[in-house]
Amino acid sequence: MGRPRLLVVITLAEAGGAQTFCARLIAGLRDRYAIEVAAHGPLGPLVDTCRALDIPFHHLAHMRRRPHPVGDLRAVAELRALVRRIRPDAVQLNSAKAATLARVGLAGTGIPAIYTVHGWSFAGRSGAEARAWTAIEWTTAPLARAIVCVSRYDRDLAVSHGVAGRAPTLVIHNGVVLPTAAPVRGAWPASPTLLCIARLSPQKDVATLLEALALPGCERWRLQVAGEGPDLAKLEAQIDRLGLRDRVQMLGQRDDVPALLVAADALVLPSNWEGLPFSILEAMAAGLPVVASIVGGVPELVRDGVTGALVPPRDVPALARALAQLDADGARARAQGRAGFELAHARFSLGRMVDRYDAVIGGLVRQGRGNALSSSGSGV
Repeated sequence: MGRPRLLVVITLAEAGGAQTFCARLIAGLRDRYAIEVAAHGPLGPLVDTCRALDIPFHHLAHMRRRPHPVGDLRAVAELRALVRRIRPDAVQLNSAKAATLARVGLAGTGIPAIYTVHGWSFAGRSGAEARAWTAIEWTTAPLARAIVCVSRYDRDLAVSHGVAGRAPTLVIHNGVVLPTAAPVRGAWPASPTLLCIARLSPQKDVATLLEALALPGCERWRLQVAGEGPDLAKLEAQIDRLGLRDRVQMLGQRDDVPALLVAADALVLPSNWEGLPFSILEAMAAGLPVVASIVGGVPELVRDGVTGALVPPRDVPALARALAQLDADGARARAQGRAGFELAHARFSLGRMVDRYDAVIGGLVRQGRGNALSSSGSGV
């Protein structure tokens, strides 16, 4: 019957953690499945990845992040037309908006949907908006044959909000390519480099990081921020206001992140909410200690005092203390980086992630094909 046909769907093809996950998943599964990808493009890093891997990419003109009654109905119709045309054996879904519309569009087709949750849509919201997203996730959960959470934290949220009981729900941690040996780093420098890889948005809260960097004890750090986003102008103004222009570089979107990690001495991620950040996994693979907020699945990656430091979100003094303590003992910081590398090797390899997704997707495909053969044989 040939390789199973897999359609991977995400809301946008822009840079982001969920898009990084999609790129790595399709690269890992491309020899096992005939893969096609659909998202709102027509440009973006995910489009470039598909082109490099010779994987068909479908631009969804009506798939947008913000809700729009008419546009969303058109996106559902667009997805249904695409599914009818390519006839996938399974669909793997990413991001709340695309997963919601795609599950509605797939209803009644018999095609199994696997929804990967990169942080629940209701987790970073409050009030009526959080209640609305909870209701949406609860209602559409039975339309997926499996829900995959990227962290135990998100699995627990699914249980507490009643979503996990609506569809089979499991945890598959994200994974990264790992070198065979930890990078060799020299003595701790007099002016260490702190790297932050983040979209410049309220979620990642680079503003809190800048405030911390201006406090006593953090004077030796030199910060590099790799990423783009709507908060850029505000952050540039804050850099000038705090007198940090000679210590902070806003690098924009970069395609040389591995080189930036090799040149850095530590990674910082001051997020207000997260799923399971690839930037932290990449830093661990590069042997860097990590200072990050205690949010989402981050504590499943960063072990406080062992591989880095965990601080409360939006807590400027706590973040400053953690950065000052890291710089005060360079030998310990290097040891924490090595411990993070060993933890990544033990639990967060890309091969492990890909194999687990293959087991879930392949099992559903085989089940569906078996049902189809049974129905055909019985004359139904």
